[in-house]
Amino acid sequence: MKKITLVLNLVCFFALGTFAQSMYGDAVKADVKMKYVYSFGEALKKAKEENKLIFFNCFADWAVPCHSMNKLVFSDQEFADWMDKHFVNFFIDVTTPEGRPLADKYNIRFQAHYLVLNGEGEVVHRIVGGHQLPEFKTILEKALNPKTSLAGMNKRYEAGEKSIKFLTAYADVLNIAGEDEMYKKVVGELFGKLKKTDWSKKEYWDFYWKQIKSTDDEMFKYMVDHKAAFVKANGVNEVNMIITRFYVALIYPYASGKEAYDGKKLLDIYLNAQKAGLPDSNMTYSLYNIAKYRGEHEFGKMMDVVESAVPTWNENIASALDLSLPEIKELSKQEEVRLINYFKSRAEKSGAKKFYLAAINDMTNTDGIKFEESTFNEALKKAKDQGKLLFMDCYTTWCGPCKMMSNQVFKQKYVGDYFNQHFVNLKMDMEKGEGKDLQKRYGVSAFPTMFLLDGDGNVVYKILGGRDVRSFMESIKRGKEQEIPYYTLKNRYDMGDRSVEVMADYFLTMSDAGEMRNAEGEARSYISTLKVPELYSKSAWMLYDNFVNHVTDPEFRYLVNNREKFGEQLGDSVVNKKIEKVIFPMAIEYLKGSVSLQDMVPVWNLVNTAKFSLDYSLVLLSKIVSMYDKKEYGKMLDFYEKEVASNSNDKVRLNLDVILYRLLKTASVEEKKRAITYAKKEMGKAKPGAKDNYMALIERLSE
Repeated sequence: MKKITLVLNLVCFFALGTFAQSMYGDAVKADVKMKYVYSFGEALKKAKEENKLIFFNCFADWAVPCHSMNKLVFSDQEFADWMDKHFVNFFIDVTTPEGRPLADKYNIRFQAHYLVLNGEGEVVHRIVGGHQLPEFKTILEKALNPKTSLAGMNKRYEAGEKSIKFLTAYADVLNIAGEDEMYKKVVGELFGKLKKTDWSKKEYWDFYWKQIKSTDDEMFKYMVDHKAAFVKANGVNEVNMIITRFYVALIYPYASGKEAYDGKKLLDIYLNAQKAGLPDSNMTYSLYNIAKYRGEHEFGKMMDVVESAVPTWNENIASALDLSLPEIKELSKQEEVRLINYFKSRAEKSGAKKFYLAAINDMTNTDGIKFEESTFNEALKKAKDQGKLLFMDCYTTWCGPCKMMSNQVFKQKYVGDYFNQHFVNLKMDMEKGEGKDLQKRYGVSAFPTMFLLDGDGNVVYKILGGRDVRSFMESIKRGKEQEIPYYTLKNRYDMGDRSVEVMADYFLTMSDAGEMRNAEGEARSYISTLKVPELYSKSAWMLYDNFVNHVTDPEFRYLVNNREKFGEQLGDSVVNKKIEKVIFPMAIEYLKGSVSLQDMVPVWNLVNTAKFSLDYSLVLLSKIVSMYDKKEYGKMLDFYEKEVASNSNDKVRLNLDVILYRLLKTASVEEKKRAITYAKKEMGKAKPGAKDNYMALIERLSE
């Protein structure tokens, strides 16, 4: 399975490189000429009245391909006129509250994505992915013909039509529609009907090579053995590119350090590539040399090949290979400097500039966590001798979140300061050397998994998955300071201990460890079993603070309605801050349009019946939102100038001020000017760290 996945990934490297250059060029028109309707109901009505099909642009604002299609295709006036003549053109962002039901209804999971619907809203044709003109127009022309549309061809197939000509055309339509399972089935039937001597023909080429999974496949061997016929029909570059993909997929794990060096296997691959007739200039051979020199620790020779060959490759695979090189631990200082200089050169000429700069920063930044260059047992002994815990990061080289933790979290100075003081630190690749045994010993099944271990190797705390710095440091400090270690908690729980002191730590610990699927639900269920006085204890509060996070939770309503009793044990400010942390984000989502007015009414009722002080942030916010709902913008600004500006809490003022641009989206120009004047005045009083927030607010109000 790994080999197949790698082949597909490398195929994507090649394909994406070609598509990216042609699809996302800068010299494009940005003005969309399409005439759209923006209501699904209106589109259906208009389609019936005009006896047209509906072209549904399933837009997503985050998706680069969607914007690229706007620039390259939908900005073409001639094409837009043709579309208006043949379709009712309907546009909606399928990630918005209005668009999400349509995304679910029509199973829109990838962007770019386009549908052709009939007047009843039934799918006639589907297009997954971007295409340039005139190809995109040709695809849509098929939708206009009942015999060539996706729906029409589905019917023809179900009726028993299975000719070679039909299956060829049907497979093409299925491929464009992203109907992968049906595509595989139809292509299998197609090649079951073809003679082997027809396999090399141009009309079957795209179907042919996409069926190949490895160099061991019969179809790959046939292509190599009959290469002349394939070259004659499809061109030498096209055929060599496909052969190259599969040999590159075999060599790449060795060149990138993902597989332990095996000179015999590499040589066999090299000789087979030669037998397949790949020319001497083919990247397969330079990749082989990189793998060979890396495996033999000839890093100078490796860099000679890297510097001369890699920049000429497809950018995606070139940058992926480049960025694996800092993982070589045996590089000398001189070799590190050479690699850094190479990365500087690549950063200026590559589209992956930010990744090269990040790699340079990783290699030169010594402020982060300092990891031991030792075996596990040596690191464990060092921790025991120094009376520290061992922090062990269990990673793999292919794991994205592992790289994120290494690049964005472990490198930060204050993280390094804390870890270097309190722990002995060790990184362990779970797919290499003793990492394989440690993976079994500690039951590591997902990456990254991070442990705090005592001097005897017992698990004190476990953290599963990548996370941001704040969340990571909270978990680490909780693990270090927690009185009951992970292995003791598990044992006490298994022995039936359900005391609130144990359970408060247990839910948090197992949640961090990824060993509790529904920690929030189980913690809330446990809370419902507690009685006074333990219900108001500090241990119970740990559960409330970490697992009661929704306004609709009965436990949250209980907390609000009994906040004075909680406050007696914990302090009013602690309890009020928790309540604010749950309700304030929901109010922001309401202002964004993601939460309905109907859902907010009981929230404000809860706030206004809880007897908070009049200057409490949520009391102020409820009054502000009430004025927002009534569009009483002048009255709202009066309130800000008198009540908000005079609030003694800096954070309350800032949190209420920064949402002004959302509150005044439909306000008049004069009202926005008044808000800008207010924001400038508040910025003058703000602490240095808050001034940037006010600058951003002023810019948004000025738009």
